[in-house]
Amino acid sequence: MATVEPGMVLKSTCPESPLQGIYRVLDVMPDHTQAIVIPVPTAPRKRDGKKQANYYARGFFALDTVVLAGWIDRKLLLPTKIELPLFWALSDEQIEQRYPPRKGKIRSSPLLRRDQKWALIEPLVSSSGNIRLPAFTELDRLASAHAEESGVNKGKVLDALHRYYAFGRIKNALLPNTPNCGAPEKPRYAKEGKKLGRKNAAASVGETALQGKVLDEQDRQNLQDGWHLYVRPGTTVSQAFIATTQTFYATGHTLKHGLLAPELLPAHMRPTEREFRYHGPKTPEEAAARRLMGEGDWARDYRPLVGSARDGICAVGQVGSLDASPIDVNLTACFDRVTPIGVGRGLVVRDSWLGLYCGFQVAIGGLKTDDAKLAILRSGLDKASLLERYDLQELPPEDFPNIVFSKLLSDNGELRCLNGIESCTEQIGSRIEFVSSKRADRNSTSESGHHSRHRGLDHHLEGTTKGRQRKRGEPLPITKALISHFEYTRLLILWMHWANTQQQVPHLLTTEMRRENIKPTRIEIYRWAKRHGYVSGRTVDPTYLRAHLLPRFHASVQRNGLVLHRPATGNTVELLRNARFNSEHLAASGLYRRLKNADGPPHIEVRADPDDLSEILLVDDRGIHVIPNVSDDLILVHDGCIADLSAINDVEKRRNIETASERDQAASDQRAFREETQANARANKAQRLAAGGRQEPGGRERAGVRANQRRERGAQMEAAAARVPQGDPPANVVSDTPAPQSVSIPSKRAESPEQPGALAALLRRRLAGFHNERHP
Repeated sequence: MATVEPGMVLKSTCPESPLQGIYRVLDVMPDHTQAIVIPVPTAPRKRDGKKQANYYARGFFALDTVVLAGWIDRKLLLPTKIELPLFWALSDEQIEQRYPPRKGKIRSSPLLRRDQKWALIEPLVSSSGNIRLPAFTELDRLASAHAEESGVNKGKVLDALHRYYAFGRIKNALLPNTPNCGAPEKPRYAKEGKKLGRKNAAASVGETALQGKVLDEQDRQNLQDGWHLYVRPGTTVSQAFIATTQTFYATGHTLKHGLLAPELLPAHMRPTEREFRYHGPKTPEEAAARRLMGEGDWARDYRPLVGSARDGICAVGQVGSLDASPIDVNLTACFDRVTPIGVGRGLVVRDSWLGLYCGFQVAIGGLKTDDAKLAILRSGLDKASLLERYDLQELPPEDFPNIVFSKLLSDNGELRCLNGIESCTEQIGSRIEFVSSKRADRNSTSESGHHSRHRGLDHHLEGTTKGRQRKRGEPLPITKALISHFEYTRLLILWMHWANTQQQVPHLLTTEMRRENIKPTRIEIYRWAKRHGYVSGRTVDPTYLRAHLLPRFHASVQRNGLVLHRPATGNTVELLRNARFNSEHLAASGLYRRLKNADGPPHIEVRADPDDLSEILLVDDRGIHVIPNVSDDLILVHDGCIADLSAINDVEKRRNIETASERDQAASDQRAFREETQANARANKAQRLAAGGRQEPGGRERAGVRANQRRERGAQMEAAAARVPQGDPPANVVSDTPAPQSVSIPSKRAESPEQPGALAALLRRRLAGFHNERHP
């Protein structure tokens, strides 16, 4: 059987309940035979045949506790709670501020009425003390006598007394129902075309057509919007009223004195300035801001925030935050400092509890799902090889924890597609929660990280856009682009290492951490959490992660290795020839031979990190194979990325167009040289045959060809000797005989025509001897 205790509040559950409404148990006899019950006046009672409701609070009566407990057991009555009016929870000072004293009064009207009722029942309440049954029922008789002594109506005393006890002896239960009077917070509108308020002068004399516009909800909204649009410092209310009527109550524009001016409606068809002053300031500033700036901007910039993205998270690795943002820096190609490649987009993976940086990706051009998967992959892998590639071996890889998060927070861009959802949920086993549009506060870990990165790194580099449009007079940021994608990524890693290991975050320390004197940095908090079991991330095999999260590219199989295709080109195949990948596995697998004999094109699918050209992954029936880059361009292999290879192709295409005239002219010159030379040779041959010449016998036999070669060499030596200028012998020829005495010998050059022939014979002999030594 149910127990009946003092203070219980019971509520009827059906029309068959013996007690309809809500009742409070005031007291129970010590032997639990009877209980004193009083109705709780939660609402006025409707009276049959009468228009006015009855607000009187009924009094006490006694019930058998066994009967009352039986009603509870049969579910005819059930315990409940009373929601007291919020007005009763206000202090006297707050009530005074909400309902200031009227003219000539020193106290608020609700407080005066409460204190008057309290003065009537205070002697009865204070004298009752701890009296028990049947003393409660005697209070009605005592109240009648006290009403006669005080000279007031008996019902007034009883109503105050019953209300006081029905609501649990609360003094503020005696307050009047002032907040519920007059349809609170419900605006009044004119009915049947009759304007609210006092009539104007024209309407008073019967000119109802000039009574003015009857304002509806839209008119009041227009006045409120005009107030917030045009009432500004330095602008009078009258000027703001004229601007509001021009905006909302004009029929069009007319040309006056060569200028367009709005044509206003007649005065009786639009609101008055007095109505503008009354209705304009009524709307809350928050509502006006939402209406004027739009729901999205208001929710992002002005909406009050309740809680944070860290609520409900108690361990590292429980929830990860993934989001992308422009890096606000114009980058250059790695092969040319003057070739800009635009502003990249940075995507980071952080722990939502600590803000720990675990993974990242800086994409060139549009961000794709593969970039998000690559950032998640780097979050789950060891960072030793990544740091080594960027020449940062001195940084400990442990400062960038490898975590596979149980749940990822992402917006509706990077992962909201079949590729991203299947890879993360079905293959990796992580859950994805997509944040609502324009609700950046639900993923505040990444959003605040973007601002920190811009302030700490991006906006201090040359070529930065500062995250805004160029101001007048400023040079284009792209003209100041200086650093490459590789160099920016290296700076980003250094900045993330500072954020993980050196940035002070005392607001993340809990009392448990402070007791152990933990240094307020993210990495120290992470290590403490790992020691104490506050880590819920999972460990997944690195090879498995790379097989499912690395971006996929197509490659052509050639005899000397694999050549990647340029991504995002549709059905067009554009080879990135500046990077070639080969290994012993390719040669032993017979891949080239199988694809060459196949009907389709020799293309295969590989996995590759677009920021790392040192290797690619080939997944086949034998497992995952690493295929290294065998290019001899070491700088491109070390610093370059897929975007650089694409940029090289674009540069070559442009260069081919720019140098097309030169190349065509050079090819034309070479063809002309060949044709002219052969034409002259044909003419000479024709003359030789016409002059009776004939081909030497045996010219096509090997012995005959060798004889012809000897004669040709001799003819070439004679021709070389004939081209030597006549005169003194060469200066480098030294004679072994002593120089003769200085005597005057007349020159015989002009008289000795044999001298050139003798010199030519000497040169022929020497050349012949040299040739015979080389070809015995």
